[in-house]
Amino acid sequence: MRANNLVEELGRLSLQSLFTLVPLTGAFLLTGYFSNSLTIVSVALDSGFAIIVLLFYYISVRAMRSADPIRFPHGTGKLENFSGFLYGALTVPIAVYIFFAAVSSLLQPPEQVQFNIAQLPMIPSLIRSFYFYMFARRLARSYASPLVDSFVANFRVSTWFDLLVITAMALGFVLERLGAGDAASRVDSLFSLGISLYMLGTAASELTRNFRVLIDLPMPEEDQLAIIRALAAEFESYEQIGVIRTRRSGMHRLIDVELFFSRSVEVSIIAALNQRLEDRLKQSLGDIRLHIVVREMPAAA
Repeated sequence: MRANNLVEELGRLSLQSLFTLVPLTGAFLLTGYFSNSLTIVSVALDSGFAIIVLLFYYISVRAMRSADPIRFPHGTGKLENFSGFLYGALTVPIAVYIFFAAVSSLLQPPEQVQFNIAQLPMIPSLIRSFYFYMFARRLARSYASPLVDSFVANFRVSTWFDLLVITAMALGFVLERLGAGDAASRVDSLFSLGISLYMLGTAASELTRNFRVLIDLPMPEEDQLAIIRALAAEFESYEQIGVIRTRRSGMHRLIDVELFFSRSVEVSIIAALNQRLEDRLKQSLGDIRLHIVVREMPAAA
């Protein structure tokens, strides 16, 4: 029941955050154009790519709703990893463009930035970020989930990011009113430069982290030997070993073991065996996900 509640709450969070970001991104684009603020244009582009991530988060949650733990014991997490990798891949060229545009505007300040207009979409953006941050924190207090933790981290960063941009726009507005137009324009350029570096750092982190997960690798021979030793230590708990499938996905080691049991064996005994094997393997291999494929021992001829 708790798992079902978590999926429902995640569905609400991902859907609401997705559909509130779409009009906000449009507002950023329009405001960036009319205010001549490179900072707001940078925020708009980053928000546009964030829509892709939120869309895949929502797809992941929908997949969790119809999850089949028997056929897919290791879950649907790669949907989330693909969204992070795609976000990183799309962000890099845009961040590079913003970086060079910001450097160019620092050397030659553009036309006057309308800071009073530029601040308009940042207020609802801050309210949105803080609301979803509190929403995600509430879920994190009740459930242990990597996806919830990801939402908490993302919206915490978004909240501080929005506050920082509002501060920059306010500083530019004050400098403009004091007659320091060139200095005000350079404030906008400096913050857009900072945003481009932030986007590059985030993109590099997302690309590296998710690439490791998306690319499956074989487990080292010593890890496979550890699995054999663990199974040998429990040889009295089953009748026969079938096929063993292993792979590495990022930091995770995924293990499927086909074991044969007599027809009379109880489910509780198999569950206890699974737990003992998992505990034993975690001591030597670390982060593992073990799934026993139960087979009935054929009758003797």
